[in-house]
Amino acid sequence: MKKSTTAVIAVSTFGLGLGAGAVGMLATGGTDTVTTSSSGESGDWKKVDQVRQMISQYYLEDVTDQELLEGALSGMTEVLDDPYSVYMDESETASFNTNLSSSFEGIGATLEQKGEAIVIVAPIKGAPAEKAGIKPGDVIVEIDGKSTKGQKTDQAVKKIRGEKGTEVVLTIQRGGQDPMKITIERDTIPIETVYSETEQVNGKTIGVLQVTQFSDPTAEEFEKQLAALEAKNIDGLVIDVRGNPGGLLTAVSKMIAPLIPKDTPIFQVEDNKGDRTQEFGKADAKKPYNIVVLEDSGSASASEILAAGLKEGAGAEVVGTKSFGKGIVQSAYDLKDGSDLKLTTNKWLTPDGNWIHKKGVKPTVEVKQPAYFNVTKILTDDKALNVGDYGKSVENAHLVLEAIGYDPKGQDGYYGDTMKQAVEQLQKDAKLEVTGKIDPVTASEMETRLLKKLEDSKNDVQRIKALEVAAE
Repeated sequence: MKKSTTAVIAVSTFGLGLGAGAVGMLATGGTDTVTTSSSGESGDWKKVDQVRQMISQYYLEDVTDQELLEGALSGMTEVLDDPYSVYMDESETASFNTNLSSSFEGIGATLEQKGEAIVIVAPIKGAPAEKAGIKPGDVIVEIDGKSTKGQKTDQAVKKIRGEKGTEVVLTIQRGGQDPMKITIERDTIPIETVYSETEQVNGKTIGVLQVTQFSDPTAEEFEKQLAALEAKNIDGLVIDVRGNPGGLLTAVSKMIAPLIPKDTPIFQVEDNKGDRTQEFGKADAKKPYNIVVLEDSGSASASEILAAGLKEGAGAEVVGTKSFGKGIVQSAYDLKDGSDLKLTTNKWLTPDGNWIHKKGVKPTVEVKQPAYFNVTKILTDDKALNVGDYGKSVENAHLVLEAIGYDPKGQDGYYGDTMKQAVEQLQKDAKLEVTGKIDPVTASEMETRLLKKLEDSKNDVQRIKALEVAAE
C-alpha cells in the first residue's frame, strides 16, 4: 500500500460527486511506503476470513467475495465514527480525482454528515442546486421519495449523482419549517472559481474577489485577477468566500502567502503525536490597502484557513457570520487497485495556534442577512394558502410579500385580511387570476420576484458592510 503525500482540507469528500469541488488535495509529489505491523491480536483477524467463508457457504442469497471485501473495508472506516474518514472504491476515487481539476456533471452542492443528518454545506454559485433554491444548512430527509435515515454521505451522493439533463427530487428540512420537495435538473458544473469587480465607495476604489471553491486553477486565477485589480490602484480589497465549502490546501496557501508578511504563519498543522509544522507568508510588507474577508456559515475548511490566516496574519477584518468550523485534515492513501482510503490524520490551527473545529472563525464585524434571504419555497406542497391559515408557510409568505414590496401587515404567521389584500394586488400587477389565495402559480411569481431581489447586490447587506469596512 502506498501513501501519497496528500492532505484533504475540505468539508466533504463526497460533495464532489454533486459537482461541488469541495474536497482538495495537497500533492507534493512522491510517495511514502506504509507498512503494517504484527501484534498479539493478529490472530483475531482470522475471524474475518472465517466469517467470509461462512457467509459464502451458508448465506441464503448470492454474494461475491468482492462485495464482502468492499463491505469489510467500508466497515473499518465507519467504526471510526468520523464522516471524513472513508474508504472509496475505484469509481468513487476516480470521481474524487476528476472533480478536482475539470468540469463534471451533478447538482453543484456539498454535503456534510452531522450526526444522523445529511446536511447541505453550500451550493456552488450558478449551479443547479443554487438555482433551485438550495441553501446552506438544508437537511436532506429524502432523495427521490426515499428516506436518508441511516445513510452515510457517500450513499446519499450516489443517489443524487447523475447525468446531465436528468432530475433528482430532494426533500429538505430548513430550520423549523415543514419539509419541502425541490426538483433539481442535473447539469455540467464548470470549475470557474474566481470572479472580480470593483466598486466605488465613498470616493475610494474597492476591489472584490469572490472565490467559490479552491481547485487546481484557483490560485492562478486569484493571482491574475488580484494583479488586475491592483493595476487599478484599489484602496481596499474584499475577498468573498461565502458559501465556499473548501478545496485544495495548496491553492489557499498560494493565494494568501503573498498577502501575509514573511516569518508570519499562514496556518499550522498538528499530527497525532502533537508535532506541529507551519506555513509562512511571503510578502515583504503588508499590502498598502485594507483587506476584508466576507464569510458565512457555508464558508468551510480552506475558506476558514483563508479567513483565519488573513485575520491573524495580516490584520484583516472579517465581516459576516461565523464560519462552518472544520479544523481537521485528511490524508489519502492509494491502495493500488484504483481505490483509496481517506483518514483524518491532522488538525490545522490558525496562525496564533487556535483550533476552530466545531467553533468556526468568528467575524470581527458580525452582519446577518435579512430574514427573507433564508426563504426559498413558500408552499411545501400544492395546497394553497388562504385567509385563516397560519404557520411557517404563512410566515414565509409574509416575509416574501414584504420583501418584494407588498406589505401584508398583520401578524407574521397568520393569513389575515390585510395579507389577502396584498396578495390580490400582486396578482393584479402580475396579471394572474385575482383570488387572494397563494396557490402554486402565485407562489412561483412571488419566488421569482424574490430571487431577483436576492440577486441584486444592493440588497446584500453583508457585502455592503464589507465594502464600507474596506473603504475606511
